[in-house]
Amino acid sequence: MHDPARPAVAIPVSTRLALASIAGFWAVWLALVTGRALVMGWPDQGGMLARRLGMTLVGVGLAWCIHMGLRRMVSVRLPIRAAAAFLACAPAAMLFAALNSFLFYRWLPVPSVLPDLARWEDGAVLRTAIADGFVTWYFFFAAWAAFLLALGVVGEVRAVERQRAAAETVARDARLAMLRLQVDPHFLFNALNALAAMVAGGETRAAGAMIRNLAAFFRAGLVEDPVADIPLADEVEFQRLYLTIEQARFGDRLSVEIDVPASLHGIMLPPLVLQPLVENAVKHGLGATTAPVTIGIRGQCEGGTLHLHVTDRASGTAVRRHVVPLPSTGIGLANAKARLATRFGAGVTISAGAVEGGWDSIVSIPMASTHG
Repeated sequence: MHDPARPAVAIPVSTRLALASIAGFWAVWLALVTGRALVMGWPDQGGMLARRLGMTLVGVGLAWCIHMGLRRMVSVRLPIRAAAAFLACAPAAMLFAALNSFLFYRWLPVPSVLPDLARWEDGAVLRTAIADGFVTWYFFFAAWAAFLLALGVVGEVRAVERQRAAAETVARDARLAMLRLQVDPHFLFNALNALAAMVAGGETRAAGAMIRNLAAFFRAGLVEDPVADIPLADEVEFQRLYLTIEQARFGDRLSVEIDVPASLHGIMLPPLVLQPLVENAVKHGLGATTAPVTIGIRGQCEGGTLHLHVTDRASGTAVRRHVVPLPSTGIGLANAKARLATRFGAGVTISAGAVEGGWDSIVSIPMASTHG
C-alpha cells in the first residue's frame, strides 16, 4: 500500500537550496581557516588564501556531484539514500585530501611545511597529509550530506502536510456531495415510493430487505472517514448496496454484474470514489433507453495498472439509445479524479466514452502508487 507518510510524487531538494547549503558550508570553512591563519600570523597569507579559494571551488564541485547523485535516488527510501550519501563522501574526501595535500605540500609548498619536507622524504609527507586529511574531510562532507538529507526530509514533511490538506479539502467536498445525495428528494422519493409499493403489494420480505438496505446505505455514507482509505472490497460492496436499492425502483429493467477478483480486494482506495461513476451509469444508462440495462463493475490488473470499469449495457445488440441522455455537469467525475490524483499522483486517469449499446467509465491507477 502507498505510504501516506510520503508524498505521492517524490520531491528532490531544489537546486537553489542545494547550492545555498554547499556555498554556506564552504564559505564558513574558508572564513574559519583564513581567520585562524591570520590569528596565528602565518607567512604568505595571500598565497595561502589563493590556494584555499582553489580548493573551495574543488569542494563545491565534489559536493555538487554528490547532490546530483542523490537527486537520482529521490524516490528511494531515506536509509538507503543516507547510506549512499555517506559512501559517496569517502571518494570525495579522498580526492579532496589528495588535491589539497598535493597543492600545499608538493606543487606549491607553504613555508610552514618546508622543514618537514627537508627532514622527510616528499612521498612520506604527502602520504601522511593525505591520510590525515581524508579523515577530516570525510566528516566534513558527511556533515554537509546529513544536512542536505535533513533538508530533503523537511521538504517531504511539508509536501505530505500540503498533500493531506488537499486530500482533506477534496474529501470534505466529496462528503458534502454524498450528503446531498442522501437527502436528494428524487432519490428518497423513488426509494420510499418503491418501498410503499412493496408494502401495498404485501411483499413484506422484500420491503424488509429494502429497509435494511436503505439503513445500511445511509449509515455507510455517514460513518466513513472521508480521508481514511478503505479496501476495494468495501467500496464495491457499498456500490452493490446502492445498486440493490435502485433495483427495487427499476425492477427487471436493471441487472447488476460485479466481477472483482479476490486478489484485488485488499487494495486501499479513498471511500466512495466509484459512486459518481455508478450514479452516472444508473442515471444515463436507464434514462437513455427503455430496454433492460445491465450495470457492471469490473476490476483487473494489466501491465502494472489497476483498471476499474463501470459499464452500462442495454439488452440486445440491436438496441439503440432513443432517449436523449440527461445533462451532466461532470462535477462528480472531476471530484473522483481529484481525490485519486491527490492520493496517488498524476498517473491516475478516468476515461469515459460511448460504446455500442452503452457507456464505459474506466479508472486507471498505477499499482506502484498503491504499494509502499
